Amino acid sequence: MTAFWTSLAIQLRVDLRDRGTLLVFYLVPLVFFFVFGGVLASLNPLMKDTLAATMTIFAVTMGALLGVPEPIVKMRESGTLRAYRANGIPGSAVIGVQATSAFLHLLLVSAIIYLAAPIVFQARLPQVPLAYLLVLVTFIVASIAVGLLIGAVAPSQSWATMLSMFVFLPSLLLSGIMFPATMLPDVFLWIGRVFPATHALQAFYGFAYRSTTEIDRTLALGVLAGIAVIAFAGAVWRFGAIRRNEKD
Repeated sequence: MTAFWTSLAIQLRVDLRDRGTLLVFYLVPLVFFFVFGGVLASLNPLMKDTLAATMTIFAVTMGALLGVPEPIVKMRESGTLRAYRANGIPGSAVIGVQATSAFLHLLLVSAIIYLAAPIVFQARLPQVPLAYLLVLVTFIVASIAVGLLIGAVAPSQSWATMLSMFVFLPSLLLSGIMFPATMLPDVFLWIGRVFPATHALQAFYGFAYRSTTEIDRTLALGVLAGIAVIAFAGAVWRFGAIRRNEKD
């Protein structure tokens, strides 16, 4: 366990020196929050009520989908995972460090948005902060799980980028964080319910803000947890298959 925490500390220091990590996890989401948050607040003052949740969903989705898969694929392609295993360090521990590091980054940027939204845009704070935290943690875990799954199945870094964008863009456009999902045609409304961001928004509305929802809030939270379990299981299975193929 000590080795895990030591590896995590090293990984966090490496992340803080890596421009790509800072760009994906912090710079772009926060610039988007301060710029686009102002646009949303000016166009529709009612959206200020849940601005912290919508901007957090953007930040977490971007960080998990664009920041998690590529380093994993890079480690696979460069043989880093094989080198760790050859030295007695299981690949699962390396992936666990990557996932935990991403979780801490996403939790920090979410906290920044949560604290800044009422100060900068006079956004309303959630009525139930503990429920907000519960939904946030569940959403972060589910999003990281999807990122790990993409990193496990993508055969190359270019494929990882393509698959990440394939999930990232619809998550923004169909989840309801940019505009009300009820404005979408029915077919796109149902497609949007495939993505974690949609259920995260509904869970935030129902549990944290006590607002009306289009999807039952308990169901939305349960779907998020289900996505996390299924995606993690898929990633673990895929990494196991890769390891077995390398041994053959």
